[in-house]
Amino acid sequence: MITTRATFPETTYAVLGLVDKVPGSSGYDLVAIADRSFAHFWPISQTLLYRELNRLAELGWVTAQRIDEGRSPTKWIYHTTPSGQAVLVEWLTKPAERISTFRSGFLLRFFFAHRILPETVSSLLTDYRAELTAQRDDFAALVDKLAHQSAPAARIGRLAALHGLRTAEARLQWADEAETELQQPTP
Repeated sequence: MITTRATFPETTYAVLGLVDKVPGSSGYDLVAIADRSFAHFWPISQTLLYRELNRLAELGWVTAQRIDEGRSPTKWIYHTTPSGQAVLVEWLTKPAERISTFRSGFLLRFFFAHRILPETVSSLLTDYRAELTAQRDDFAALVDKLAHQSAPAARIGRLAALHGLRTAEARLQWADEAETELQQPTP
C-alpha cells in the first residue's frame, strides 16, 4: 500500500474525502460543497480543487465520467475507486502531524494596531464582531439542521459544525474582552 502521508499534501486527501462523501458530484458541485463545509477550517480555491481532482484521477483514486448535457457545457462527475477508498481510510487512521494554524487578516492588522487611532481599532473590532456573529449564526443553523438527521455522516458533520460554533463563540468572547480592555485608560 502507498505511504500516503509522506507523499501528498493534506489537500489531496481533503478532495478525496469530499468525492467519497458526495459521489457523483461535478467539480463545480464539489467546490460549492467545500465552500459550505470544510472551507471553514481548510480553505481551498476552485483552481486547487480541480488540480487535485486531476491528480486523484491520475493516481487512480477517483474516476472521472464525462456527462454531455445537450446545450450545457460538458461536465465531469467523480467517484472514488476501491484503491482511493483504501488510501482515504489509511490516511484517516493516521494522526495529524500537528495542530495547524489559521490565517486571520483581522488579527494580523490588530497585532500592528498600535500605529492607528483608537477609533480605527474599535472599528476593526466592530467589523470582526459582525463577521463572527454571522459565522456563529451560520454554524448554529447547520448544527440544528444536522441534529435532525440520523446518517453517520450527518453526525460527524454536526460535530465539526459544533466545533466551528464553539470557536466563533470563543472569538466573540475575546472581542468583548479586547473591547473592554481597550476602553480602559493606559497604565
